[in-house]
Amino acid sequence: AVVSTQSTGGVIRNVSKQDAEFCDKLCTVIVEKEIQEIVCYGIGKLASCKLAQYQFAVLVNILKRSPQINRCLLYDPVLSQSETDHVAQHVEVMSANDRCSRRVTCNTLFYMIHSSKRMYDNVLKSNWDQLKLCTIVGNSFQSYVTHTTDSCLLRLVPHLFRSTDHSNEVELPKFVSYPNVFNNTVIINFLSSVESNEIFKSTFPVDSSQDEMEIIL
Repeated sequence: AVVSTQSTGGVIRNVSKQDAEFCDKLCTVIVEKEIQEIVCYGIGKLASCKLAQYQFAVLVNILKRSPQINRCLLYDPVLSQSETDHVAQHVEVMSANDRCSRRVTCNTLFYMIHSSKRMYDNVLKSNWDQLKLCTIVGNSFQSYVTHTTDSCLLRLVPHLFRSTDHSNEVELPKFVSYPNVFNNTVIINFLSSVESNEIFKSTFPVDSSQDEMEIIL
């Protein structure tokens, strides 16, 4: 399927009008956290998925309103060439799959709507000694703790599990334009004391048998 610039442009304009409060909240976070870079993983099929279109429209809107952002990177292996060409008009498309293991060099917002637990864990693992540089817009980690056993989380996503004691979550305003686009989505901030806290040293054993379980959408 081919992405229609006209149709996605309409979604972007719709979000700008109907969900200004939602975008305002994200822009406020970008200013308060002095975010310089955005990394987006797993945006989905823009040509066929309305949820993906609206998630991307929000990203474009906050980029337009956040001149302090120096760079916005995006990767999703499901994107067709047509979709990649369309996305590249707004952001920098990464050519290689880094398996959500990008190590940041500045205050960075990870835009990861409805990603898998393993994707979040890879982001945390790669930045375990500098989490205060990271902000995540994605699924609530606290909801994972509530609905999954501790032993399961420790075995599969230990960094995600341990991070919940050293982070806070901020709810987003209701998204009006399209239902369920951002259900269970929160802003996750990591406390400034994380870097010096011994519990946040990456001492978890590497389990190579889990490598193939990591699938980015």
